[in-house]
Amino acid sequence: MGKGFYKVPIAVNEPVKSYAPGSPERDEVLRTYKSMYNSTVEVPLYINGKEIRTGNTATMSPPHDHKHSLGTYHKAEKKHIEDAIATAT
Repeated sequence: MGKGFYKVPIAVNEPVKSYAPGSPERDEVLRTYKSMYNSTVEVPLYINGKEIRTGNTATMSPPHDHKHSLGTYHKAEKKHIEDAIATAT
């Protein structure tokens, strides 16, 4: 074992919130959820820091309400996947 003097800081966790009915944190989560649920987004591909819009899109929906549309996302093609792999390696 190495010899030395180590001063490891004490770990501090963030506070645990209760999200009880009527609490500010619960109200904030519900406001954010309703805002996101009632808006739509278009999600492009992100490869090498660039946004790519293929035009080949599909609809996104929440898992609990398949009839509701949250927006669309662009589908990748073979060349996009190859570019992403090449960028990652």
